[in-house]
Amino acid sequence: MRIATTLALAAIGVLSAATPCAAQSGAVFLAQNSSSVSKSTVSPRRLSPPESPAVQPSSEDTTAREEVAPPPPQQRAVVRTQQIRPVSPQQVAPQHIYARPTLSTPPAGTAPAASSQSEFSSAERLLDWVSNYRDRPQYWKVPDAVHAMRDHGLFKDEEQRWFCAGFIAGVLGTNPNDGPGLIPRMFPMPPKEQEVIIRAIAYSGRPDWQDLLTKNADKMPLRQPLIEDFINGRRPTLQKLGLELGGAQAVYAHWGYYAATGQHEPVIRILPALQWSKGASEEGFFGKLTSGWGSTAKNLDMVTTGGTAKWTLASYAERDRDLINLYRSEVPNQPEEIAKPLNDVIKAAELFEAEKIRKEQYGAIEDAERQQLTAEAGMSKGMTAGSIAIATGCMAATALGQAQIAVPCVIGGALYSGAAKLSR
Repeated sequence: MRIATTLALAAIGVLSAATPCAAQSGAVFLAQNSSSVSKSTVSPRRLSPPESPAVQPSSEDTTAREEVAPPPPQQRAVVRTQQIRPVSPQQVAPQHIYARPTLSTPPAGTAPAASSQSEFSSAERLLDWVSNYRDRPQYWKVPDAVHAMRDHGLFKDEEQRWFCAGFIAGVLGTNPNDGPGLIPRMFPMPPKEQEVIIRAIAYSGRPDWQDLLTKNADKMPLRQPLIEDFINGRRPTLQKLGLELGGAQAVYAHWGYYAATGQHEPVIRILPALQWSKGASEEGFFGKLTSGWGSTAKNLDMVTTGGTAKWTLASYAERDRDLINLYRSEVPNQPEEIAKPLNDVIKAAELFEAEKIRKEQYGAIEDAERQQLTAEAGMSKGMTAGSIAIATGCMAATALGQAQIAVPCVIGGALYSGAAKLSR
């Protein structure tokens, strides 16, 4: 009995111990599936792509990865930038089918200079470069300057064309070694304007000028007659061209040669033309003729040549004061008919009164024109006025406010047409 009682009590104890465990287990189950659980106990999760678990590489994989390890982020950025860097327009710009031959760099031992394109961008800048050439003789730029002369229309006008021919001749004549190499780079040039190059070679004073004309003749097939005239002596060189024959054009060519060289010889060749100019103290103009002026067209040309010579001698000396000393030294060596107007030139240059010389000589040419019109020379008024306009176009420089240009004979014609627009 006692044993039965003991067994019953043990069974009751086991049953009471099992009941709390079951209750606790049921509470946990309900907590996991019930919606009554507090939301604060669950932390919110952001929407993001799942991360792949990190894989621990083996020792062999680590070694291989170290051998081909990618560059640091900074280097990778540099590489990427180099791969997508845009190409500059110069690298993809189409090449010109034809370009003028140019010498972009000066010879060894010379200082680098400004670009020829900017120096020759206008007629004024081009002529400023020409007027300063003898102080900075950058001969390697002369072919580019020749093309610029043509582009700016300087070869279309009579006086400008002869000035340019004289300037190029001076460059060729004072560069015995480098001069011949400059000539091919002056091409291409239209046949009409090739006359400038032909005259420049013939006027250069080089002992080999005939050979240079022959060597470059194949570039100028249409100008063969003019080339042959010079080679065969039917046309004189500048050194043999008298002012009676060359006229005002020869005066322009001599000034061009001087602008390129600074030599006094071409200036001295201009002095004889002063005998055909009007003196400042002369009265009646035709009352004191000592040079045999008459009413023929030839004498009218001599008047215009003398007037052009006197005005340009004074105008150039205003800017180049060394010329005044040259004039003074030449006065004792000249006859009275030249020394007297030369003294007028010296006085005007010293006082910066070249404008007076211009007005005086223009008046002399007008008087000669009127005398010519009253004579039976076979010239119409229009033809006479045209010849005077051609011969005196350089005088427009001072009258039209271009006195700051050192080559007024050229710039006057470059901007205006002839002397018809001049006023006394």
